[in-house]
Amino acid sequence: MKYYNKGIAAHLEAMLELLDDDHLLFTNVQGIGPIDIVRVNIHTGKVDFFDAKTDRESRHLKRPSTEIQKQLGVKNLYVNLRHRTWRMERKLGKLSAKRSKL
Repeated sequence: MKYYNKGIAAHLEAMLELLDDDHLLFTNVQGIGPIDIVRVNIHTGKVDFFDAKTDRESRHLKRPSTEIQKQLGVKNLYVNLRHRTWRMERKLGKLSAKRSKL
């Protein structure tokens, strides 16, 4: 898979993991900037900011946040497509069942 396709796939998988009945998701359509995904709780109005990143296939490599990301409280959400896992802060989870190709 090409590097730019990995980024797109990781971004979409991250959105699927963040999606539930209590939240609305918004995405950055330009593909640049400090925030990739905005999640809003429809009951409380709480807003979370996420930066979706592909994780290395062999091991996890934490990447530094920019100064603006630190000020905004952006959370890095790492997606490992090969191992079908996601990682955010100290949490580690499995991605949902593999999607069928169209």
